[in-house]
Amino acid sequence: MIHSLSRSLDYSRPEPVRRRCTAGVSARFVFTKIMVRNLDAQAAFYATALGLVVKHRFSGGEGDGAFEEVVLGDDPSLLLLHYPYRVQPPSGGAVLGFAVADLDQAVRAVEAAGGAVLTEPKSIPEAAMRVAKVEDIEGQLLELVQYL
Repeated sequence: MIHSLSRSLDYSRPEPVRRRCTAGVSARFVFTKIMVRNLDAQAAFYATALGLVVKHRFSGGEGDGAFEEVVLGDDPSLLLLHYPYRVQPPSGGAVLGFAVADLDQAVRAVEAAGGAVLTEPKSIPEAAMRVAKVEDIEGQLLELVQYL
């Protein structure tokens, strides 16, 4: 079933699916936020390895509630959140997925930017894609996908 379905879909630019919930609310996914230990290093990693451009940078709060945040990329965006006066939780609680035009080049860019390759690129013909799993410089799991 997946095989026949994947041939009929254009994976190069997935179209958003919008459905109205039964409560009458309409929502659209706009960002993923991850907590990081080193905001500047992580922003540089995502810019260097994946070409995500810093759109905004701001800070706020005070004391234990003080924070710094960087917004990367377009809609949907990746937000990097840093609490300078709190112990940061371990990385890897989520998987961030990125569609890339050239998977092999993206994997090399991740390595060059200081990230780690967990699984080399592999083909998944039934889903019409190639996939690699990598980590950013703080161990956050990323899944890179090249749609075929």
